[in-house]
Amino acid sequence: MRTMRRKISSAISISEVASLCRLSLCYFVRAFTNTVGIAPYAWFVQQRIVRAKRLLADTTLPLAQVALECGFSDQAHFTKAFSKAAGITPAKWRRQLYTC
Repeated sequence: MRTMRRKISSAISISEVASLCRLSLCYFVRAFTNTVGIAPYAWFVQQRIVRAKRLLADTTLPLAQVALECGFSDQAHFTKAFSKAAGITPAKWRRQLYTC
């Protein structure tokens, strides 16, 4: 998990992580899912959303920059993942922070 946390904002494949752990892809995915409770890709997205929420709350970075800082390919991908996880777009989430 330490390696995965260090790579959270960069593009890394699950097969690369499995290789770094000296495990086959199938074995790594199964072991990770059994240990953590969610698949590795879902964990990456979850951690990226957590980081995005911190950046949205603590900075005035534009959404496109937050997306890139968190390892999303672009703002559209970020907005889709954020909306799925939080039930609200990142822009609305940020606005709600300042209206409460």
